[in-house]
Amino acid sequence: MIFRRSLVSELANTAGAVFTVIFSIVITIGLVRILGMAAGGRIDSGTVIEMVVYEALINLAPLLAVSLFIAVLMTLTRSWLDSEMVVWFSSGGISLLSWIRPVLRFSIPIIILITALTFVISPWARGQSETNREVWSQRDDVERLSPGRFIELAGGRQVLFVEEVSSDGLTVKNVFLTETAIDSEMVLMAKTGEIKTNESGDRYVILHDGRRYEGKQGASDYRVTEFKTYGIRLDVKPENAIKLRDVDTQPLPLLISRLDNREAQSELLWRVCWPIAAFNLILIAIPLSFTNPRAGRSLNMVVALLLFVLYLNGISVACTWVEQGTMGPVRAGIILNGAFAALAVVLFLRRTIMQRWVPVWLTIGYWRTRS
Repeated sequence: MIFRRSLVSELANTAGAVFTVIFSIVITIGLVRILGMAAGGRIDSGTVIEMVVYEALINLAPLLAVSLFIAVLMTLTRSWLDSEMVVWFSSGGISLLSWIRPVLRFSIPIIILITALTFVISPWARGQSETNREVWSQRDDVERLSPGRFIELAGGRQVLFVEEVSSDGLTVKNVFLTETAIDSEMVLMAKTGEIKTNESGDRYVILHDGRRYEGKQGASDYRVTEFKTYGIRLDVKPENAIKLRDVDTQPLPLLISRLDNREAQSELLWRVCWPIAAFNLILIAIPLSFTNPRAGRSLNMVVALLLFVLYLNGISVACTWVEQGTMGPVRAGIILNGAFAALAVVLFLRRTIMQRWVPVWLTIGYWRTRS
Protein backbone atom coordinates (compact mmCIF):
# COMPACT_ATOMS: atom_id res chain seq x y z
CA MET A 1 0.00 0.00 0.00
CA ILE A 2 2.80 2.41 0.90
CA PHE A 3 4.58 1.43 -2.29
CA ARG A 4 1.55 2.31 -4.43
CA ARG A 5 0.78 5.57 -2.66
CA SER A 6 4.33 6.86 -2.89
CA LEU A 7 4.55 5.96 -6.57
CA VAL A 8 1.21 7.55 -7.50
CA SER A 9 2.08 10.71 -5.57
CA GLU A 10 5.45 11.06 -7.28
CA LEU A 11 3.93 10.32 -10.68
CA ALA A 12 1.31 13.03 -10.17
CA ASN A 13 3.92 15.64 -9.19
CA THR A 14 6.24 14.77 -12.07
CA ALA A 15 3.44 14.61 -14.65
CA GLY A 16 2.13 18.01 -13.53
CA ALA A 17 5.55 19.61 -13.83
CA VAL A 18 6.29 18.05 -17.23
CA PHE A 19 2.87 18.96 -18.62
CA THR A 20 3.18 22.55 -17.39
CA VAL A 21 6.50 23.03 -19.16
CA ILE A 22 5.44 21.41 -22.45
CA PHE A 23 2.02 23.09 -22.44
CA SER A 24 3.57 26.52 -21.83
CA ILE A 25 5.96 26.09 -24.76
CA VAL A 26 3.22 24.93 -27.14
CA ILE A 27 0.81 27.69 -26.05
CA THR A 28 3.50 30.36 -26.48
CA ILE A 29 4.28 29.15 -30.00
CA GLY A 30 0.55 29.01 -30.84
CA LEU A 31 -0.02 32.50 -29.42
CA VAL A 32 2.76 33.97 -31.55
CA ARG A 33 1.35 32.31 -34.67
CA ILE A 34 -2.22 33.47 -33.95
CA LEU A 35 -1.05 37.03 -33.22
CA GLY A 36 0.72 36.99 -36.59
CA MET A 37 -2.52 35.91 -38.26
CA ALA A 38 -4.43 38.69 -36.48
CA ALA A 39 -1.83 41.26 -37.51
CA GLY A 40 -2.11 40.08 -41.11
CA GLY A 41 -5.89 40.45 -41.10
CA ARG A 42 -6.60 36.72 -41.51
CA ILE A 43 -8.55 36.48 -38.25
CA ASP A 44 -10.41 38.93 -36.05
CA SER A 45 -8.18 40.50 -33.40
CA GLY A 46 -11.04 40.25 -30.91
CA THR A 47 -10.97 36.45 -31.06
CA VAL A 48 -7.26 35.94 -30.33
CA ILE A 49 -7.81 34.54 -26.83
CA GLU A 50 -10.62 32.33 -28.10
CA MET A 51 -8.43 30.98 -30.88
CA VAL A 52 -5.61 30.28 -28.41
CA VAL A 53 -8.01 28.23 -26.27
CA TYR A 54 -9.15 26.26 -29.32
CA GLU A 55 -5.52 25.68 -30.32
CA ALA A 56 -4.77 24.36 -26.83
CA LEU A 57 -7.70 21.94 -26.93
CA ILE A 58 -6.62 20.66 -30.35
CA ASN A 59 -3.09 19.83 -29.16
CA LEU A 60 -4.01 18.70 -25.65
CA ALA A 61 -4.28 14.95 -26.33
CA PRO A 62 -0.73 14.51 -27.75
CA LEU A 63 0.63 16.74 -24.98
CA LEU A 64 -1.00 14.59 -22.29
CA ALA A 65 0.35 11.43 -23.93
CA VAL A 66 3.94 12.63 -24.07
CA SER A 67 3.70 14.14 -20.56
CA LEU A 68 2.48 10.83 -19.14
CA PHE A 69 5.25 8.95 -20.95
CA ILE A 70 8.00 11.25 -19.67
CA ALA A 71 6.56 11.34 -16.14
CA VAL A 72 6.61 7.53 -15.81
CA LEU A 73 10.09 7.37 -17.30
CA MET A 74 11.53 10.09 -15.06
CA THR A 75 9.94 8.71 -11.88
CA LEU A 76 11.19 5.18 -12.35
CA THR A 77 14.58 6.36 -13.58
CA ARG A 78 15.01 8.28 -10.34
CA SER A 79 14.20 5.10 -8.42
CA TRP A 80 16.96 3.27 -10.30
CA LEU A 81 19.47 6.07 -9.71
CA ASP A 82 18.70 6.24 -5.97
CA SER A 83 18.91 2.41 -5.71
CA GLU A 84 15.29 2.23 -4.56
CA MET A 85 14.60 -0.44 -7.15
CA VAL A 86 17.18 -2.72 -5.55
CA VAL A 87 15.48 -2.27 -2.18
CA TRP A 88 12.06 -3.08 -3.62
CA PHE A 89 13.33 -6.14 -5.46
CA SER A 90 15.20 -7.48 -2.42
CA SER A 91 12.17 -7.02 -0.14
CA GLY A 92 10.53 -10.04 -1.77
CA GLY A 93 7.44 -10.38 -3.94
CA ILE A 94 8.10 -7.24 -5.99
CA SER A 95 9.52 -7.43 -9.48
CA LEU A 96 9.50 -5.05 -12.41
CA LEU A 97 6.07 -6.41 -13.38
CA SER A 98 4.70 -5.23 -10.02
CA TRP A 99 5.09 -1.64 -11.20
CA ILE A 100 2.52 -2.09 -13.98
CA ARG A 101 -0.54 -2.02 -11.72
CA PRO A 102 0.21 1.23 -9.79
CA VAL A 103 1.37 2.95 -12.98
CA LEU A 104 -1.85 1.98 -14.77
CA ARG A 105 -3.87 3.03 -11.73
CA PHE A 106 -2.48 6.52 -12.16
CA SER A 107 -2.54 6.53 -15.97
CA ILE A 108 -6.00 5.12 -16.78
CA PRO A 109 -7.92 8.35 -15.88
CA ILE A 110 -5.53 10.36 -18.07
CA ILE A 111 -5.94 7.86 -20.92
CA ILE A 112 -9.73 8.23 -20.60
CA LEU A 113 -9.29 12.01 -20.80
CA ILE A 114 -7.10 11.59 -23.91
CA THR A 115 -9.85 9.44 -25.45
CA ALA A 116 -12.47 12.11 -24.78
CA LEU A 117 -10.21 14.79 -26.22
CA THR A 118 -9.41 12.95 -29.44
CA PHE A 119 -12.95 11.73 -30.13
CA VAL A 120 -15.06 14.71 -28.98
CA ILE A 121 -13.33 17.85 -27.72
CA SER A 122 -10.50 18.32 -30.23
CA PRO A 123 -12.73 17.96 -33.35
CA TRP A 124 -15.20 20.42 -31.81
CA ALA A 125 -12.39 22.91 -31.06
CA ARG A 126 -10.99 22.54 -34.58
CA GLY A 127 -14.46 23.13 -36.00
CA GLN A 128 -14.95 26.27 -33.92
CA SER A 129 -11.57 27.57 -35.05
CA GLU A 130 -12.44 26.99 -38.70
CA THR A 131 -15.83 28.64 -38.19
CA ASN A 132 -14.21 31.77 -36.78
CA ARG A 133 -11.90 31.99 -39.78
CA GLU A 134 -14.77 31.49 -42.24
CA VAL A 135 -16.91 34.13 -40.53
CA TRP A 136 -14.03 36.61 -40.64
CA SER A 137 -13.23 35.85 -44.28
CA GLN A 138 -16.85 36.45 -45.30
CA ARG A 139 -17.02 39.90 -43.70
CA ASP A 140 -16.72 42.67 -46.23
CA ASP A 141 -13.75 44.99 -46.42
CA VAL A 142 -15.50 47.87 -44.67
CA GLU A 143 -16.16 45.84 -41.54
CA ARG A 144 -12.53 44.75 -41.49
CA LEU A 145 -11.16 48.29 -41.47
CA SER A 146 -9.30 49.11 -38.28
CA PRO A 147 -6.67 51.74 -37.49
CA GLY A 148 -3.01 50.80 -37.75
CA ARG A 149 -3.54 47.58 -39.73
CA PHE A 150 -2.76 46.65 -43.32
CA ILE A 151 -5.83 45.10 -44.95
CA GLU A 152 -5.69 43.06 -48.16
CA LEU A 153 -8.41 43.85 -50.71
CA ALA A 154 -9.39 42.47 -54.10
CA GLY A 155 -7.82 39.10 -53.51
CA GLY A 156 -4.51 40.54 -52.36
CA ARG A 157 -4.03 42.92 -55.29
CA GLN A 158 -4.70 45.93 -53.05
CA VAL A 159 -3.33 46.76 -49.61
CA LEU A 160 -5.10 49.44 -47.57
CA PHE A 161 -3.86 51.20 -44.45
CA VAL A 162 -5.73 53.80 -42.40
CA GLU A 163 -4.31 55.65 -39.43
CA GLU A 164 -7.64 56.55 -37.81
CA VAL A 165 -11.23 55.33 -38.06
CA SER A 166 -14.21 57.13 -36.54
CA SER A 167 -16.37 55.45 -33.91
CA ASP A 168 -19.19 54.90 -36.42
CA GLY A 169 -16.76 53.38 -38.94
CA LEU A 170 -17.76 55.78 -41.74
CA THR A 171 -14.88 58.26 -41.68
CA VAL A 172 -11.17 57.54 -42.04
CA LYS A 173 -8.03 59.68 -41.90
CA ASN A 174 -4.54 59.42 -43.39
CA VAL A 175 -5.22 56.69 -45.91
CA PHE A 176 -2.54 54.73 -47.78
CA LEU A 177 -3.42 52.38 -50.65
CA THR A 178 -1.24 50.38 -53.01
CA GLU A 179 -2.47 48.35 -55.96
CA THR A 180 -0.34 45.94 -58.00
CA ALA A 181 -1.18 44.71 -61.48
CA ILE A 182 0.75 42.48 -63.88
CA ASP A 183 3.01 45.21 -65.27
CA SER A 184 2.08 48.32 -63.28
CA GLU A 185 1.62 49.54 -59.75
CA MET A 186 -0.21 52.40 -58.09
CA VAL A 187 0.30 54.14 -54.76
CA LEU A 188 -2.33 56.46 -53.36
CA MET A 189 -2.31 58.68 -50.27
CA ALA A 190 -5.10 60.89 -48.91
CA LYS A 191 -5.73 62.93 -45.79
CA THR A 192 -9.37 62.00 -45.20
CA GLY A 193 -12.02 59.69 -46.53
CA GLU A 194 -15.58 58.48 -45.98
CA ILE A 195 -17.51 55.31 -46.70
CA LYS A 196 -20.66 55.57 -48.82
CA THR A 197 -23.12 53.21 -50.49
CA ASN A 198 -24.71 54.01 -53.85
CA GLU A 199 -28.20 53.11 -55.08
CA SER A 200 -27.04 49.73 -56.41
CA GLY A 201 -25.68 48.74 -52.99
CA ASP A 202 -22.02 49.07 -53.97
CA ARG A 203 -19.80 50.42 -51.21
CA TYR A 204 -17.04 52.95 -51.86
CA VAL A 205 -14.33 54.71 -49.93
CA ILE A 206 -14.42 58.36 -51.09
CA LEU A 207 -11.00 59.92 -50.50
CA HIS A 208 -10.33 63.67 -50.30
CA ASP A 209 -7.22 65.79 -50.77
CA GLY A 210 -4.70 63.20 -51.88
CA ARG A 211 -2.08 62.25 -54.39
CA ARG A 212 -1.75 59.26 -56.73
CA TYR A 213 1.47 57.75 -58.09
CA GLU A 214 1.19 55.39 -61.06
CA GLY A 215 3.80 53.73 -63.26
CA LYS A 216 5.38 50.52 -64.48
CA GLN A 217 7.29 48.24 -62.17
CA GLY A 218 11.04 48.80 -62.32
CA ALA A 219 10.71 52.10 -64.21
CA SER A 220 11.59 55.51 -62.80
CA ASP A 221 9.00 57.58 -64.71
CA TYR A 222 5.93 57.71 -62.47
CA ARG A 223 2.84 59.77 -63.20
CA VAL A 224 1.76 61.91 -60.26
CA THR A 225 -1.85 63.06 -59.98
CA GLU A 226 -3.31 65.28 -57.28
CA PHE A 227 -7.03 64.98 -56.60
CA LYS A 228 -9.75 66.49 -54.49
CA THR A 229 -12.04 63.44 -54.58
CA TYR A 230 -11.24 59.84 -55.46
CA GLY A 231 -13.53 56.79 -55.14
CA ILE A 232 -12.44 53.20 -54.49
CA ARG A 233 -14.97 50.40 -54.77
CA LEU A 234 -14.82 47.80 -52.03
CA ASP A 235 -15.58 44.18 -52.86
CA VAL A 236 -18.40 42.83 -50.72
CA LYS A 237 -18.52 39.08 -50.30
CA PRO A 238 -21.87 37.32 -50.29
CA GLU A 239 -23.21 35.79 -47.13
CA ASN A 240 -22.36 32.16 -47.76
CA ALA A 241 -23.45 29.42 -45.43
CA ILE A 242 -20.52 28.15 -43.41
CA LYS A 243 -20.04 24.43 -43.98
CA LEU A 244 -17.33 22.41 -42.31
CA ARG A 245 -16.36 19.85 -44.93
CA ASP A 246 -13.08 18.70 -43.34
CA VAL A 247 -13.33 15.29 -41.72
CA ASP A 248 -11.13 16.36 -38.80
CA THR A 249 -13.89 18.73 -37.63
CA GLN A 250 -16.77 16.28 -37.82
CA PRO A 251 -18.27 14.61 -34.72
CA LEU A 252 -17.82 10.91 -34.19
CA PRO A 253 -21.33 9.73 -35.30
CA LEU A 254 -21.06 11.65 -38.59
CA LEU A 255 -17.53 10.34 -39.10
CA ILE A 256 -18.65 6.73 -38.58
CA SER A 257 -21.48 7.19 -41.08
CA ARG A 258 -18.90 8.15 -43.72
CA LEU A 259 -16.55 5.20 -43.28
CA ASP A 260 -16.83 4.43 -46.99
CA ASN A 261 -14.66 7.52 -47.49
CA ARG A 262 -10.89 7.04 -47.17
CA GLU A 263 -10.42 10.42 -45.52
CA ALA A 264 -12.95 9.50 -42.84
CA GLN A 265 -11.17 6.18 -42.27
CA SER A 266 -7.84 7.98 -41.92
CA GLU A 267 -9.29 10.47 -39.44
CA LEU A 268 -10.89 7.70 -37.37
CA LEU A 269 -7.56 5.86 -37.27
CA TRP A 270 -5.87 9.06 -36.04
CA ARG A 271 -8.37 9.39 -33.20
CA VAL A 272 -8.18 5.73 -32.19
CA CYS A 273 -4.39 5.59 -32.17
CA TRP A 274 -3.74 8.25 -29.52
CA PRO A 275 -5.31 6.47 -26.49
CA ILE A 276 -3.62 3.23 -27.57
CA ALA A 277 -0.33 5.10 -28.05
CA ALA A 278 -0.55 6.53 -24.53
CA PHE A 279 -1.12 3.04 -23.13
CA ASN A 280 1.77 1.51 -25.08
CA LEU A 281 4.16 4.32 -24.19
CA ILE A 282 3.66 3.99 -20.44
CA LEU A 283 4.26 0.24 -20.68
CA ILE A 284 7.45 0.90 -22.65
CA ALA A 285 8.56 3.48 -20.09
CA ILE A 286 8.64 0.96 -17.21
CA PRO A 287 11.45 -1.31 -18.52
CA LEU A 288 13.03 1.56 -20.46
CA SER A 289 13.65 3.38 -17.18
CA PHE A 290 16.43 0.97 -16.18
CA THR A 291 19.55 2.97 -15.48
CA ASN A 292 22.88 2.11 -13.97
CA PRO A 293 23.23 4.24 -10.81
CA ARG A 294 26.82 4.96 -11.79
CA ALA A 295 25.77 6.34 -15.18
CA GLY A 296 23.58 9.26 -16.14
CA ARG A 297 20.02 9.14 -17.39
CA SER A 298 20.45 11.20 -20.54
CA LEU A 299 20.52 8.10 -22.75
CA ASN A 300 17.08 7.02 -21.56
CA MET A 301 15.59 10.43 -22.27
CA VAL A 302 17.09 10.49 -25.76
CA VAL A 303 15.71 7.03 -26.53
CA ALA A 304 12.31 8.04 -25.12
CA LEU A 305 12.23 11.14 -27.31
CA LEU A 306 13.13 9.12 -30.39
CA LEU A 307 10.43 6.54 -29.58
CA PHE A 308 7.75 9.21 -29.25
CA VAL A 309 8.79 10.90 -32.47
CA LEU A 310 8.81 7.50 -34.18
CA TYR A 311 5.33 6.72 -32.85
CA LEU A 312 4.01 10.13 -33.94
CA ASN A 313 5.45 9.75 -37.42
CA GLY A 314 4.15 6.19 -37.56
CA ILE A 315 0.61 7.38 -36.87
CA SER A 316 0.93 10.05 -39.57
CA VAL A 317 2.32 7.57 -42.10
CA ALA A 318 -0.40 5.01 -41.31
CA CYS A 319 -3.11 7.64 -41.78
CA THR A 320 -1.55 8.68 -45.07
CA TRP A 321 -1.48 5.08 -46.30
CA VAL A 322 -5.14 4.64 -45.36
CA GLU A 323 -6.08 7.88 -47.13
CA GLN A 324 -4.22 6.78 -50.26
CA GLY A 325 -5.77 3.31 -50.19
CA THR A 326 -2.45 1.53 -49.70
CA MET A 327 -3.62 -0.18 -46.52
CA GLY A 328 -6.89 -0.67 -44.66
CA PRO A 329 -7.46 1.17 -41.35
CA VAL A 330 -7.75 -2.00 -39.26
CA ARG A 331 -4.59 -3.50 -40.67
CA ALA A 332 -2.65 -0.25 -40.34
CA GLY A 333 -3.76 0.20 -36.72
CA ILE A 334 -2.88 -3.38 -35.76
CA ILE A 335 0.56 -3.23 -37.40
CA LEU A 336 1.49 0.14 -35.90
CA ASN A 337 0.21 -0.33 -32.36
CA GLY A 338 1.07 -4.03 -32.32
CA ALA A 339 4.70 -3.24 -33.13
CA PHE A 340 5.04 -0.95 -30.11
CA ALA A 341 3.14 -3.38 -27.88
CA ALA A 342 5.57 -6.10 -28.96
CA LEU A 343 8.45 -3.74 -28.14
CA ALA A 344 7.06 -3.31 -24.61
CA VAL A 345 6.86 -7.10 -24.18
CA VAL A 346 10.43 -7.55 -25.42
CA LEU A 347 11.71 -4.90 -23.01
CA PHE A 348 9.92 -6.54 -20.09
CA LEU A 349 11.37 -9.94 -21.02
CA ARG A 350 14.80 -8.37 -21.25
CA ARG A 351 14.58 -6.95 -17.70
CA THR A 352 12.81 -9.87 -16.00
CA ILE A 353 14.00 -13.08 -17.67
CA MET A 354 16.84 -12.39 -20.08
CA GLN A 355 20.11 -11.29 -18.53
CA ARG A 356 21.48 -10.06 -21.84
CA TRP A 357 20.20 -9.38 -25.36
CA VAL A 358 22.38 -12.11 -26.91
CA PRO A 359 22.51 -15.52 -25.14
CA VAL A 360 25.89 -16.53 -23.80
CA TRP A 361 26.13 -19.61 -26.03
CA LEU A 362 25.92 -17.37 -29.12
CA THR A 363 28.92 -15.25 -28.18
CA ILE A 364 32.45 -15.79 -29.50
CA GLY A 365 33.94 -15.73 -26.02
CA TYR A 366 31.81 -18.65 -24.90
CA TRP A 367 33.08 -20.90 -27.68
CA ARG A 368 36.66 -19.78 -27.15
CA THR A 369 36.34 -20.82 -23.52
CA ARG A 370 34.88 -24.21 -24.50
CA SER A 371 37.67 -24.84 -27.00
